[in-house]
Amino acid sequence: MVNSNVIRGGGLIVLAGCYVAVERTFTNSVVNDGKQLQIETIGGGRGSIYNVRIDFAASLALFSQLTQISSFLFPFVNLPSFFSFLKTCTSDSKTLQKLTSVNLADKATTDLKYNFYSIDNPKDYLSGSDANVVEQGPYNLRKYSIAYDVSQGASLLTDATTPDSKGTLEYSTANAYLTLDKDVTATSNLQRTADLSLATGTKVTLPTSKRELATHLSMDDTVTNLSPNYLSFLGAMNDEVNMILSMSCSSEQIANIGVAGKLQCTDSQLGDTASPNCACCMKDDDYTLATSRNTGVPPAYTNCNTYFDDEGPLLSKLSLLASQDGGVAIKSAGELKYDGSGDNFSATTFGQTEIHTALIQSHTVNDLMFGYPSAYLGMVAFRAQMDQAKKSFSSPLSSTELAKRMLTGQVDADLSFKLGNIADYTSKVGSVCFATCLEGECSGNAPERQETSDADKIKLGSIECKPYTSTFETVAKCTAVNAALQLDANAPGYEECVCANGSDEWSSQGCCLAAGQHDGDDLMGEGCLFEVAGVVDPNYAGLDTSIANAIDLGAALQSWIGNEQSTTSSEFMCPAEGTEIDEHEKFGYYESFDESTQHISYYSTGNDRIRQDDVTNTASTEYSSPVTGSSGKYFTPKGLYVKVGTSQISDGIPEKAYPVYVPSAKKSIDFVFEGFRENFKYNKVCGTDTCIVSARMIPNVTAFAFDELEDNGSGLPFSGLQPVGHMSGPATTGRPEYVHEPLFVNGDEALYTQQDNTYADTSDGNGIKIYRPSTSSAPGAFSPTATNYQLVDKAYVDSQSKDLQSHIDIELATGLGARQRMRFGTSYSIWECDPATNDKCKMPVNSKGGNSCYATTGTTTFGALASADKNDLTTLNRNSFTYPCSAANLLTPNVVGGKIVPQYWYEESTIHSTTDEIDLLAKYASDYSKAGLNFLVVFSLAGFVGLFLGFSMLFLCLCFEQDHSFMASGGKPGGNGSTKQSTSAAPSTAVGA
Repeated sequence: MVNSNVIRGGGLIVLAGCYVAVERTFTNSVVNDGKQLQIETIGGGRGSIYNVRIDFAASLALFSQLTQISSFLFPFVNLPSFFSFLKTCTSDSKTLQKLTSVNLADKATTDLKYNFYSIDNPKDYLSGSDANVVEQGPYNLRKYSIAYDVSQGASLLTDATTPDSKGTLEYSTANAYLTLDKDVTATSNLQRTADLSLATGTKVTLPTSKRELATHLSMDDTVTNLSPNYLSFLGAMNDEVNMILSMSCSSEQIANIGVAGKLQCTDSQLGDTASPNCACCMKDDDYTLATSRNTGVPPAYTNCNTYFDDEGPLLSKLSLLASQDGGVAIKSAGELKYDGSGDNFSATTFGQTEIHTALIQSHTVNDLMFGYPSAYLGMVAFRAQMDQAKKSFSSPLSSTELAKRMLTGQVDADLSFKLGNIADYTSKVGSVCFATCLEGECSGNAPERQETSDADKIKLGSIECKPYTSTFETVAKCTAVNAALQLDANAPGYEECVCANGSDEWSSQGCCLAAGQHDGDDLMGEGCLFEVAGVVDPNYAGLDTSIANAIDLGAALQSWIGNEQSTTSSEFMCPAEGTEIDEHEKFGYYESFDESTQHISYYSTGNDRIRQDDVTNTASTEYSSPVTGSSGKYFTPKGLYVKVGTSQISDGIPEKAYPVYVPSAKKSIDFVFEGFRENFKYNKVCGTDTCIVSARMIPNVTAFAFDELEDNGSGLPFSGLQPVGHMSGPATTGRPEYVHEPLFVNGDEALYTQQDNTYADTSDGNGIKIYRPSTSSAPGAFSPTATNYQLVDKAYVDSQSKDLQSHIDIELATGLGARQRMRFGTSYSIWECDPATNDKCKMPVNSKGGNSCYATTGTTTFGALASADKNDLTTLNRNSFTYPCSAANLLTPNVVGGKIVPQYWYEESTIHSTTDEIDLLAKYASDYSKAGLNFLVVFSLAGFVGLFLGFSMLFLCLCFEQDHSFMASGGKPGGNGSTKQSTSAAPSTAVGA
């Protein structure tokens, strides 16, 4: 017979075994595996999976909870003993290795797509009609970036008592670009040394980049739109009329126009800063009135309108330079002249039968992306600012010395429009464009980048050479000057040519002239070319001389480092160790960008639109935007937030918005969860053969919305825009530039029409109509009625918003930015010129009602005149004062300023996480799932064994423990002594009877 104690003891042993099995499985498969996985995902309490080393380190709230649960259930298990705090931000940090990698074969690239907008009817638009703005693209690039001048230092964002000496990563960035208009093979020989400096090593060939540009598109395609740099210059001069007068007169002489008692400047006084008390000229109305009152004898003044003669030397020169820059024609022979004479325009002094403006220009996609020369700004911006330059010197310089300093960038600090080293740039353009010149004119393009290994020539690859015509002409003019002076050293009307860069290139390829006179014409500033920056970057990706038909990216990046100004940025990489520390939220944040921890982004004056004097206006409120937010590569990890046994490590649901710093917007933008998709499908990122859940984050709809509590300009003049122009471009006054989402996603409906002209005091019209191809193949020639083009409106954009908005895919458990597509656009407007708020804008008044704007201000101005003046002007039919509609107030007075004209939008796509990294996270998910399943299996088996054992013991007790007192009873008389009586009243049956 089995002893009952043995049965009980055996049962307890089995139950204890089940308990131990379940507890050990729970501890190892749930607690320890989960703990280890949580440590990895949140970076050992240092903010990133890349800060983890083999000897894991962390202590987080989740594990505190696990510790409490475990200590309650299993008091002999000590979870905190698994934790140790170790410094993880070391020189072998994977974060550091990834951010500083120069292995271009493995390093993540950035694919760029640019869509440009071209004004199909520029002359009509500048005459007051709606602009038909047509989207072109996308044009594809591949960007390779490396960090250089890398260093590590203590972070400004940490509250640690002893900040980590390597808490922040400081670096500058060099970029190189491949244009994907053909299959491209590229090479690199860059290596990173132990001290983080760059070196060269064995050259490697990168995988071939295939053509991605559509067959109907080309980098030589032409785009016609507003010229941002001309807008910068126009703002620095205030407006077109003042700019033209500045070519001849000083600012004081222009301010003296119309001031009683100020006499006309003599020819020798004009432009002389030592003669500030004379007037540049007399307004046409005043001149006509004075002539009328003096019996037809004109006053001893120059009529200001003589400067505005289409056929005169000044406007003829401006038109010629504008045409060389690709400026559009805005007047043809037979149309009225600008000088108010009533005569028709015939031809300029150079024989042109059209007048061209620099306001709207046509350029190739290549030039718009990577930069191009401007003959107009090279000469006009120089000549118009000589007055400013003279005032910057306490002792007067010779005109030649002053010109040399200006044209080599030495006086830029004192100029409202920075010139840069025009002389040097002009010479470099000559090295690639001189061969395109023939018989006084240059045409065609410079050699392509892949045709040369010379860094200066690569940078200028494929530029249009027409602007170089003005430089090429200096050869003939200076040769003639030299010949005349050889015959007569004192020949009247001739002065020796002097190149601003100190060379004698005037005799060979031409140069930017600091001095010279030819047949009485002043050559100072002739041939000078201003460098216009591209919307992308300079590009030094050129010929690899060691491998046939290849681009040398290593040399390109080194050329960038050697030629471009280094601007340092920094990122927060090593937060302090600990539990739930606020600074962990800032892992991967920018601490600075482009040398600054904050950027001045807006000057608030209470006006809806950017104006020329916003920056200098004493009533302006300066708004500085701090540099903060993620770069898009790393975010705060959420950690392990799924149940045991789940085949993922994240639930795909973020707990908060993530701020991302957007350089073009000069501020950080909150990216928020896109929300649940149809049928609750999750966004995923994939490795080699497995996908894991991620969260797709998109810009908050309020990113560029108007906020009454802020003075940062957001949402002005329309919701959906961020003004950024106050600190953009080469002018201290900025330019009317706006950043927004593509096609004004989340913007006001009025952006798609812009018909309201109330602010310019004129009738509605002169708006913007945006069209885009409705097919990915060649759409054919544009017309507003063509079926292959879609007129863009709010409803259309809303329907396409998912394809237009930026997004970032984040693996939430680790906070890794798996991939991102940043999509933003840039627009410009023409400067307004409101005479009610800007006195300089009163100069081009038309007293015959010839202009169409600001009539209310005109009525007020006329009403303030003396009664005699009003009566006499009325007699002369000059009593209807009106003003031009923008700062382009001479050549195109009918175009309304302030309209937001889209220029381009781009998509910047980067896959930050490698396939290996996703595979690792997928393995974590798989292991975590298996761990949970192991626990469930063991728990189920143990439960079954325990349940089976419990019932078995019950039956065993019932069958074998009948000698226990609780079953005892009196026996039957004469019965077998071993037979027991049941406690039941019913008679029992003897065993074995």
